[in-house]
Amino acid sequence: MYSDRLGRTNHDPTMKASRPALRRGAVLAAPAVVPASMAVLFSELSRRLSPRAAYNAGFASYWLAWCIGFPIWILGPRRAARLLIRGQRPSASETILLLLPVAGAVTTELLPNRKKIDMAVALVMAATGVINGAGEELLWRGMFLEAFPNDPLRGLLWPLVGFSLWHLAPQMILPSRLGRWPFVLGAALVGSASAISAWRSGGLRNCLAPHIATDSCRVTAARFRLGR
Repeated sequence: MYSDRLGRTNHDPTMKASRPALRRGAVLAAPAVVPASMAVLFSELSRRLSPRAAYNAGFASYWLAWCIGFPIWILGPRRAARLLIRGQRPSASETILLLLPVAGAVTTELLPNRKKIDMAVALVMAATGVINGAGEELLWRGMFLEAFPNDPLRGLLWPLVGFSLWHLAPQMILPSRLGRWPFVLGAALVGSASAISAWRSGGLRNCLAPHIATDSCRVTAARFRLGR
């Protein structure tokens, strides 16, 4: 019996190399597969469903398959949960970097649209922030920390590319008022702060709350989910 780097215990010695290698290969492919598969899915859903239904169905698929199911398969539920609360205390400069996206979301999305928020919208904003924030941290940061802990190219930069490009897919239905590529650039900048923090601290604790807070400010998306 042995335990591999991704936390699985195997009793068959012949699987000692193959199973960890399979999981690392799947993790390495994710930054290419996730944006491509979600672009296809959002495109197909937009042809078959109303914009609101397609948007909600696309995100539900993203969350269930990629943000929850895939990391749990790779890491196991216990290791995934531990990653979310693990990490060294952030430095002052790191804290500022993590809080900048929150400040940006508050000033550009939350405050200008605050009068459009009622109880239903607020609940959707909060639920979306928690689900999307925690799931994306596991998908785009946590798995890569575990699979490539000493490889900044594959463990930090490559998933940042995938995280950024994934944001093109939902814009097939609900384009950003900033434009598609400026929004992707913004996602890259936000993702960079989280990626650097997770890499330096060895966990997701520091970047989880800012990610949730940033995503919980999206008034326009929450109203669109509700058909308003």
